[in-house]
Amino acid sequence: MKPVLGALSVVLLGSLSGCGYIYGEDGFFRDRGSDYQAAQIQPRMSVPAGVESKPIGDLLPVPGQITGSEEYDKFNMPRPLALQVSADASEFSLQQNGSVRWVHSQRTAADTWPLVRQFWNDYQVPVASENAGLGELQTGWIALDTQTDNPLVRRIAPAAGEGRSLRDQEHRFRLRVEPGVQTGSSEIFVLHTSRSQGGNRDQWPETSDNRNLERAVLAEMESYLSQARADGSTSLVASQRGLGGQQATLDRDGAGNTVLNIQADFNRTWAAVGDALGRADVLVTDLDRSSGVYYVDLDQSASSQGKKPGFFGRLFGRGDKDEVVGRPLQVRLTQVSNGVQVTVEKGIETAAEAAEARTLLTRIRDNLI
Repeated sequence: MKPVLGALSVVLLGSLSGCGYIYGEDGFFRDRGSDYQAAQIQPRMSVPAGVESKPIGDLLPVPGQITGSEEYDKFNMPRPLALQVSADASEFSLQQNGSVRWVHSQRTAADTWPLVRQFWNDYQVPVASENAGLGELQTGWIALDTQTDNPLVRRIAPAAGEGRSLRDQEHRFRLRVEPGVQTGSSEIFVLHTSRSQGGNRDQWPETSDNRNLERAVLAEMESYLSQARADGSTSLVASQRGLGGQQATLDRDGAGNTVLNIQADFNRTWAAVGDALGRADVLVTDLDRSSGVYYVDLDQSASSQGKKPGFFGRLFGRGDKDEVVGRPLQVRLTQVSNGVQVTVEKGIETAAEAAEARTLLTRIRDNLI
């Protein structure tokens, strides 16, 4: 009882004497929000002679002392303005790592594809071939010296560089949209090649023939995407070219088990299925990228994992880890000749129940974008 009485005494004395002892100007938990007003300029730190050091710069340079009338001596330093964070920050940014450049998109590859496809339409650049499943597009040949009425040509031709002649040359670009490192993001790459007009060169180089033109197209695309909005026409394109629709269908294999066939490459399908599981609120307990398997638990939802029990729930509740018996399943992706096949299994040699597998695969298909 003595420790309890002692604690109550301290609380009582603190309440009687007010909060000044604890929270006042001289209190232990005093407000330090105005300490900057009493800050003083200290002389620059000097390094002793004979000691090597890196140059030390000012992170927050202080302007020179203000001279003038004495009214400045009574000036009250205002509180710094709060950091303004724009809610309309762009989802697209131009990135570079060494000689490699790309546009980073905070959208999935399926969401980004219709936007970049619309970019070429709006800039009146002919498209020679495209594969939405692979996220790849190749433009037709364009002449930068004669097609000056083309909107894209007018913008990128000056970036070709001094000493590079555009006469009697034709150019084309190859675009790739790949899943990004971060879940739900994607990366846009552009490759440039050129040849003499009427030439027969048809092979793509390892790196762009003109990096300046590559950078100009990426910069123009980043600006275009930052201003773009997913209006009705873009949504229509997405429904036609995304991973949903006709590219993802429920079928049956030879044994009669339900399978989800997706006409896309493995990398893009792996990212799309992971995103679909998240949107469907399916808990992914583990994954194995090399084996193409997502381990899921249908008895728990992904959204409920962030909700921890309160104090009394932990005190009187039973141990969740020991008592909860989930339904662990494997969502397996297998590369086939015409795309990727998604199946649901209990184990590598045991198929899941037919109704359970079909329900989960339907949820995945309905959440593909």
